[in-house]
Amino acid sequence: MENKKLINIKILPNSKNPIFNQRETGVSHTSYLEEIAFYSNVQSGNVNMVKQCMHDFLKKGIVIGHLSNDNLRQMQYWAVCCITMLTRYAIQGGLEEMTAYNLSDSYIMSVDKMASADEITAYLENIVIEVTTLVHENQHNGYSKEILRCINYINKHLHERILLEDLAAVSGYSTSHLSKTFKKQVGKNISGYIVSKKIEEAKALLCGDNSQEMISYYLGFCSQTHFISCFKKECGITPNQYRNRQ
Repeated sequence: MENKKLINIKILPNSKNPIFNQRETGVSHTSYLEEIAFYSNVQSGNVNMVKQCMHDFLKKGIVIGHLSNDNLRQMQYWAVCCITMLTRYAIQGGLEEMTAYNLSDSYIMSVDKMASADEITAYLENIVIEVTTLVHENQHNGYSKEILRCINYINKHLHERILLEDLAAVSGYSTSHLSKTFKKQVGKNISGYIVSKKIEEAKALLCGDNSQEMISYYLGFCSQTHFISCFKKECGITPNQYRNRQ
């Protein structure tokens, strides 16, 4: 099996006067405009353009700053910078804030365990495609920043009782204007959206060892009976039937 070619990375030398040396040699960091063009494609969820950018980087290489005298740590530091930029642009592209931040933490933890520059580079190439694909799949086309703030608030507080008044405060809208705007942009009323997100989380919890009673408690349903009723309405089957099918 042919080995995949990795992006060529050039590290600038350590210097007491790096700007002078870069002007003399003509070799400096990969430009800000090239970086923005790349991350903007991540933000738009354009997987094909991201692949094209990486192909271009493969041909001409990337120049990065001198971050450490230790070669492995140098690449780990650079990877953390890339992951931070990647996930923040993904948030701007519509990936849910909580998802993006937790992906960032997980990716950085993985890089921390890696033992070679090639392993880190290959990993970065894979997660760039993964994150861009997630943005493409989760883009909130047409969602205003006020509605996105509400969605992020709902995701963070799924284990609590979420009140319309709280969401209105987060959005800056009145309760009536928020209700109309949310329904128009998202296609569901607020209470229906919250229930659907709770059921989505319940599905994940049902794949573990959590009891129905504990799941209904975690997700703030008023009773186990109410949880089962909402689950069946959303999924067409009971939580136990769903668990048995997994």
